[in-house]
Amino acid sequence: MSFSSSHLTSERLYELMPAIHRLRDADQGYPLRDLIELMAREGRVVEADIAALHENWFVESCADWVVPYIGDLLAIVPLADTGFSPRAEVANTIGYRRRKGTAALLEQLARDVTGWPARVVEHFERLATTQYLNHTRPHNLSWTGLGDANALELLTRPSDGPFESATHTAEVRRIGPRRGRYNIHEVAIHLFRLGAYPLTRVHARALDGSGRRFTFSPLGNDAPLFNQPRGEADPATIAAELNVPVPIRRRALHRALHGATGDYYGAEASIRVWLDGTEVELDPIVACHLEDWARQPEAGQVGIDPALGRLALPEGESAEVAEVSFSYGFPANLGGGPYRREESFTRIEGELTLQVGGTVEPGDPPPLDTVDEAVTEWRNAGRPSAVIAIHDSRTYRETLTLSIPDDVRLELRAADGERPLLELEGELDVTGGEASTFEINGLLVAGIDGGGALRVGGSLDRLTLRHCTLVPGLGFAAPAGPLPVGEGPPPFEPSAPGAPSLIVESAQAEVLIERSILGAIESASEAEFEIRDSILDAGDPASSAYGGVSGEPFGGPVVISAVTVVGTLDTRQMTLGENSIFLGVVTAERRQQGCVRFSFVLPQSRVPRRYRCQPVIPAGSSADETARLTDRVRPVFTSLTYGHPAYGQLDRRTAGVIERGAEDGSEMGAYFSLKTPQRLDNLDRRLGEYLRAGLEAGIFCST
Repeated sequence: MSFSSSHLTSERLYELMPAIHRLRDADQGYPLRDLIELMAREGRVVEADIAALHENWFVESCADWVVPYIGDLLAIVPLADTGFSPRAEVANTIGYRRRKGTAALLEQLARDVTGWPARVVEHFERLATTQYLNHTRPHNLSWTGLGDANALELLTRPSDGPFESATHTAEVRRIGPRRGRYNIHEVAIHLFRLGAYPLTRVHARALDGSGRRFTFSPLGNDAPLFNQPRGEADPATIAAELNVPVPIRRRALHRALHGATGDYYGAEASIRVWLDGTEVELDPIVACHLEDWARQPEAGQVGIDPALGRLALPEGESAEVAEVSFSYGFPANLGGGPYRREESFTRIEGELTLQVGGTVEPGDPPPLDTVDEAVTEWRNAGRPSAVIAIHDSRTYRETLTLSIPDDVRLELRAADGERPLLELEGELDVTGGEASTFEINGLLVAGIDGGGALRVGGSLDRLTLRHCTLVPGLGFAAPAGPLPVGEGPPPFEPSAPGAPSLIVESAQAEVLIERSILGAIESASEAEFEIRDSILDAGDPASSAYGGVSGEPFGGPVVISAVTVVGTLDTRQMTLGENSIFLGVVTAERRQQGCVRFSFVLPQSRVPRRYRCQPVIPAGSSADETARLTDRVRPVFTSLTYGHPAYGQLDRRTAGVIERGAEDGSEMGAYFSLKTPQRLDNLDRRLGEYLRAGLEAGIFCST
């Protein structure tokens, strides 16, 4: 029975009444029709409830609150809440149990429970053994040929990786504590925690005036290109490199291009290139090693180094504009990125919207070419409350100065799923009147020639930064002359290490920073800050990440929740600091109010009362003992270099009191919301139900 449309309409019910009653009803002012309307309204409520009951019989269509009850019917033990709906696991439970113990099932289970792509490796299949001639395993070889460069690369980078195929001698160490791997009862679950974020038709950065050397990153830094994973055709197969978000290897790209398969290059693949507006087909693309730029492609070819994210043209050929589509790796939806963030948009009825770039519907006015043109349109319209929305991921080199009138809100926004680069020549100077608001959502902001900082002054009342990146160090400095060929060091360095990326001079400003990446902050002592799920990076723990503006010793009062701070923090008052990592010394002028809880705070910091913070230093400890206890729990990061795929990610060597030290057992710092420990615990619990008898599983985070 379908309940897609209601049959209980007042008109239909009224038409069913005898005509004589309808005539008498009309004579009396339609009291009967009004009564039937009330009855129809209640009938529709009952009808909708019946429809919902029907939908709730099926896990694919039921309401979220029903999923645990269906799971209880299947005797599914509930897991810790990690923000993912258990719907997929409940829906697949019968299929899980029918395929219990198989490698493909363990792989699917890991994906459904953790939300991360996975690959299962049965290490007992990789043991070098003397084979019985009636049951040979040709794939199990005790040697690897030196001519198989692809197998050797997988073996050595990284060692014991999820895709290497070499066999190993047996070892007796257990796989559970992640010590041993190769034994007759061991299975490895490799998880890929980095996501692949696709960018479309981005302006590649030219490295010199030759028009021959580019980086895929519009900022000009080296960054590996990630594979945009494609679904597996058969659920019974094990994931391959094309099915998971991993950096594309040079050898893998070469093999795909040599076989003309289009696995990595093409309209449906991870990489595309346009030169001066013309798309480059598959045939001219070659994989190159461009670390020192000495190996150049031949005439008519276009060289790509996926490990560094570099693009090269042969001698004698050049392009004025190179556009690229590619995917970069990152741990979470944090900072400017091409992910879904429409829920974070602020909407005001009747607000003026100005579109920059992208396409428009037929009949609509054409989009503007630059942000400066949109600002001019806004000024000509009388500077009302408005949104300037950028609808593509191109680079916009701008010189902007904004003056926002009283009671007016202005927002610079990237369209949902886009990540434009706003490259500033000088500072973005914003001056606001009384009760004015300025917002940035979804943008990547950097600078050239020392520019790139956001300066807020006047009487601006509220500043909001959501899902945006004010690049630490303000960007990357271009080399002064032509690139030297044959030298290994990368040509780009941060243009202004430790320079502030946000300067708030408005004393009455209320600043909200949410799910963003910023460099250092300078603040007026009266401005109030709230920073959540973000990274503040001054480049060094000894540099100032948050402090006063214009020589003031302390920045304004601050609330910090789930933030990783690389640098010192000097504030008038820390109202609240929770679930955070402070790698530099924190100094609060007023310590009578507020608290710091579930955070890593250096012992020499002067903060309000601490609650369950690390490190724990017993009273009377010597300086050497304090240093030893601090070093024992000091957070270990995969990388703290902006531009690295695992930027700000805690390494699994981090002490458990940090990795699980937040208030709900999650990790401290910017990736608190990922619930990584809970995801791993959930998978560990489920593996006990679906492993074959006698097998032991180890969980490894490959990215």
